[in-house]
Amino acid sequence: MINKEIIVTVGPASCNKDTLQKLISAGANIFRINLSHSNEEELKKYLNIFEEADIVPSIDTQGPQLRVKDYSLPQEIKIDDKLCLYFGQNKEDIKSNFICLNHPEVFNQIEIGDVLKIDFNGLAIKVTEKLYDKKFICNVIATGSVLTNRAVDISGKSLELNVLSDFDKFAIDYSFKRGCKDFYCSFVSSYEDIVEIRKKIPNGTKLISKVETAKALVNIEEIFINSDAVLIDRGDLSREISIPLVPIAVENILSKSKKYEKDIYVATNILDSMMVSKVPSRAEISDIYNLLSMGTKGLVLAAEVAIGQHPVESVALVRYIMKLYEQHSNGLLGIGKLSKPNQTLVGKELYQWL
Repeated sequence: MINKEIIVTVGPASCNKDTLQKLISAGANIFRINLSHSNEEELKKYLNIFEEADIVPSIDTQGPQLRVKDYSLPQEIKIDDKLCLYFGQNKEDIKSNFICLNHPEVFNQIEIGDVLKIDFNGLAIKVTEKLYDKKFICNVIATGSVLTNRAVDISGKSLELNVLSDFDKFAIDYSFKRGCKDFYCSFVSSYEDIVEIRKKIPNGTKLISKVETAKALVNIEEIFINSDAVLIDRGDLSREISIPLVPIAVENILSKSKKYEKDIYVATNILDSMMVSKVPSRAEISDIYNLLSMGTKGLVLAAEVAIGQHPVESVALVRYIMKLYEQHSNGLLGIGKLSKPNQTLVGKELYQWL
């Protein structure tokens, strides 16, 4: 028997008792709360719902990524508009438009002239003045959207950030008290990162290091040795290496994992089309099968379950493909007929498609 796991990230589309129970019926094994898209209030709400549904929680840290913590901007942002950039202190002193970032340790790494970009197609601002008390004045140089928790990059500059944000530290303590035993740690890039995380997570819990940086690829063997498991995030990894290199990196990591006997999971773009569509693409089916055949322990459905239109159907489909893969691996495919998933879980259109 080949046991494969489905990890789901909950969100507005799925974090209610009824949908969570359906996800379990569809084949989900592990349920995560993504701290990068949550705040303290939402974390507590999700944990309460998990408790009602009798689900053991796990969390996915924000990690060392600069993100928008809060903002107050006009609906229409114009070129040369000014705003205040700060790190969460003395908000009451700020009378103008502002963007608040996490990771206050980055203040001294930002200089006049630096350009900050909000996510892939968001706002771009240029630092024009550095003030006291960790504040900057910036000019808008490219218009775009701003949303809470969106990633922020500084053009041409690599930042030194703490591997855990302040919110991560709070969430680890609080979630452990609420039963959390698995911690998915974002942007782990070195042995030193793991040492810092181990100091914070309680003994007896599981540390799953998320590989999503070029530095992590260089240090992959020491990450294997010192982690309980590894999750490859293909999305964030594609921000650091070219997209055509991502499948090569995934294959390389999976081949190395056999030496260390560590479980490897893969996330991002598993069933992107089913965010909206009732059926997957043929390429997605092939991708899932290829990942399973290369030795991945399980797959992560993140946006598909957190904000997609078909969370239960997506899980049921992945579980069906996993069962097909298991039958084939055991030499039983064609001998015993594998029933389609329950039509109430996958819907009529996908049931017919299968």
